[in-house]
Amino acid sequence: MFISFSSLSQEKKLKAYIDCRCDENYLKQETSFLEYVRDQDLADIEIFVRDVRNPTGSRSFEIKIDGNNDYKEISSSAVAIGYANDTSSTLRDKLLNKIKLALVPFLDKGNYNLKVDIDSNFEDLSANDDKWKNWVFELSGSYNNDKEESRQTNRYEIEFEIDKLTEDWRIGMELKRNESNRKFFSEDDVYTSNRKSTSFNGRIVRSISDHFSAGAFFGLYQNTYENVDLNRYIAPAIEYSFYPYKDVLSKEITLAYRIGVGKRNYIEKTIYGFEKQKLSSQTLSLNIRFRQKWGNISSYLNATQFLNDGSKKRFSLRSDLDIRVYEGLAVRLSGNINLIREQYNLAAGSTSIEDLLLQQRQIATDYRTNFSVGLSYTFGSIYNSIINTRL
Repeated sequence: MFISFSSLSQEKKLKAYIDCRCDENYLKQETSFLEYVRDQDLADIEIFVRDVRNPTGSRSFEIKIDGNNDYKEISSSAVAIGYANDTSSTLRDKLLNKIKLALVPFLDKGNYNLKVDIDSNFEDLSANDDKWKNWVFELSGSYNNDKEESRQTNRYEIEFEIDKLTEDWRIGMELKRNESNRKFFSEDDVYTSNRKSTSFNGRIVRSISDHFSAGAFFGLYQNTYENVDLNRYIAPAIEYSFYPYKDVLSKEITLAYRIGVGKRNYIEKTIYGFEKQKLSSQTLSLNIRFRQKWGNISSYLNATQFLNDGSKKRFSLRSDLDIRVYEGLAVRLSGNINLIREQYNLAAGSTSIEDLLLQQRQIATDYRTNFSVGLSYTFGSIYNSIINTRL
């Protein structure tokens, strides 16, 4: 499909504001029939593009265009669906074409010359015989070597993922191996730090309705830093979405409950005297995310309690807030709080200063926190259409 637009005169270009986590320069370049501005209050049309990454590695976009001023009675929307084998180039072209289609009602009212060529071959992927039946496989790996006179680091990571994603099912499995070896040289001594982890995690989730899902999580892992020789677990779960799942790109509130059992083997005897341990736990999770005209907000609350001992629990809250206050004024807040009362895995015995500095093993803590606040104000020319990537 070929779509082209042109304005009748330079003065008649529609003013547009775009909010998109994408290649904005490319979109502005290919929609030069619009005049882009920095402040959405000054725009005739507001283009909001919300993206989501699927477990299969694909990326999709939801496009919402609202009118202002003389165009406030017009709105339109579209969805650009990406697939696992899409390159960044093909994906941005899909997004561009969908944006152009969604712009048609506005440009028609703005007396643009419209030309749409539909004499093209369209590929209906849903009608094709997919020999893989929606299964996607990914194998990745990396190696890093960092060396100077006083230190040396070798790290590698190998990962293998299997995913299947349909309207009714979400199935995923991941196998990962990490190893890091570090050496620090002084005049007479060599200090070493070796950390290894291996994990296998899986999930099977079934959609029950527009608001309910149920599934199970399972896996095993080994981590020398956490003093875990082998941990295996299984945990059924259920989730309720306060909004229909189809609205996930713009608004999302979900409440999930998970209960699980597991068994751990420790590398060293723990501070509680365990070499092996059976554990059961329950977790309640609340996830909130809004991406609207006024800004973005996301918050994730997770509370876990071990059923073996009700005093052993963990609470975590992570929040990010980005609010447009007025014109070019924006406020950004970010915070993370972790209250920790369940470090069953801590190795017994004292921690040497060497282990502490080299982060050779985990040590006891009751909490972890971080917080940041930011304020920005942009002023000057209202226009933001020129693309210049020179030095």
